[in-house]
Amino acid sequence: MKNAATGRWLLTGVAAFTTVGGFLMDWNKTHLFNPRWIPHAKFHDAMTILLGSMLGAGSLYLLQKKDGDRALHLKMGALLPASFFLAQAGSFAFPGAKGMDAEFPEKIPTVGKLKLNEGPFSLLMLATAGLGYWLAQKEDTPKA
Repeated sequence: MKNAATGRWLLTGVAAFTTVGGFLMDWNKTHLFNPRWIPHAKFHDAMTILLGSMLGAGSLYLLQKKDGDRALHLKMGALLPASFFLAQAGSFAFPGAKGMDAEFPEKIPTVGKLKLNEGPFSLLMLATAGLGYWLAQKEDTPKA
C-alpha cells in the first residue's frame, strides 16, 4: 500500500508540473515574449502551454477520482502527462528543431558534457511517470 501511495504521489507531481510547467518555463522573454520570435512561433508556444495545462489538469482530475474504473483512471492519469513529455522529447527529431540551449546556452545547466535541456528533462519526467504508474497500479490490480 505504501508503494501505491508513493506511485500516486509521483504521478500527481508529474501531472501538477505538466499543468503549470509551460507557464513557468515559457511565459518569459526566452519564449512567448521573445522579440525575435515571429507571431506564428508564439502561437505554437501558446498552444503548447495550453495543451500541457489541459493534459496535466485532466490527469490530476483522473488521479483523484474515487468512483468508476480506478484502473482506467490510473492508466489515463499516467498517460496524459506522459504523452506531453514524449512529444517534447520526440520534437528533437524534427528538422531544425533545437532545445532552449540553441539560443540561450547560458541558461542551461550541465552535468559534465550533458546539457540538461528539454530532452533529458523529458526523459526524467517520462521515467518518473513510468515509475509512478508501476508502483500505483499494484493497488488497483485484483488479488488472486
